[in-house]
Amino acid sequence: LTPELLASGEWRDAEFAEYNVEAEAETARGGRKHVLRRTADRVKDVLVGMGFQEMEGPHADADFWINDCLFMPQDHPARTHWDRFALDVDPMESIPDELIDRVESAHRDGWGEDGDGYHSPWSEDFAREVALRGHTTSLSMRYLSGIAGAELEPPQRYFSVEKVYRNDTLDPTHLLEFFQIEGWVMAEDLSVRDLMGTFEEFYRQFGITDIKFKPHYNPYTEPSFELFGEHPETGEEIEIGNSGVFREEVTGPLGVECDVMAWGLALERLAMLTTGAEDIRDLHGTLADIDFLRNAEVSY
Repeated sequence: LTPELLASGEWRDAEFAEYNVEAEAETARGGRKHVLRRTADRVKDVLVGMGFQEMEGPHADADFWINDCLFMPQDHPARTHWDRFALDVDPMESIPDELIDRVESAHRDGWGEDGDGYHSPWSEDFAREVALRGHTTSLSMRYLSGIAGAELEPPQRYFSVEKVYRNDTLDPTHLLEFFQIEGWVMAEDLSVRDLMGTFEEFYRQFGITDIKFKPHYNPYTEPSFELFGEHPETGEEIEIGNSGVFREEVTGPLGVECDVMAWGLALERLAMLTTGAEDIRDLHGTLADIDFLRNAEVSY
């Protein structure tokens, strides 16, 4: 049946094939937003609603911003070629010399009257080398130092939801690249209770109310703790983030004089809790489960 047949009236004399409404046909699928993108957008909405501003910055950065500013010793195993993706490019020159001097001093001698450094080798050349960031805390260091142009009169809240790169072994909860929910709050007299309350409010927005906390050690935060959530399908407790209050050795060289609590949460593992996915590789990568992505329910 065509517009011409209808307009001329010839349809009255035309012969048409019988229309079979039960005949098999190819499935037509419309486009939809990827599960991770949908989760990331929801995370941004929640954090903006909690008063946070978004950070942005380079995926490839100087080791200075990625690790040295975090009071990570240069001989730490996580800074070897086994874990980081170093790039064969020129060293980064655009780092303030006075900031490098303060960070080096913290590593060698500690910070403050009772501080004590690592007394281990420290090289400015290594600090200027460029690698793919292993965490988006490099953005936090850039913003807290003032080099990114952030407003630093407390209180302040900043976040990012961006990709990071680690030379991990692939398994149901680890990938070589994944998305990290970075965040920090700068204010006077912060405590672990403030940090725990922030997490409880954040995850409650996703219907998750059974977050558990476990004390942990980080070179850059004290006190520190990891976060765990119960998988809705397996009942297994999976790690979903790491957090703490930045040490004086981190904030002091950056010129920050008040408390800063910070965290790095895994976007993919949040999506696992909200969608029931049991393997992070089902969400993205070469082994992604297309049927799961097509049929996953919207879950806020």
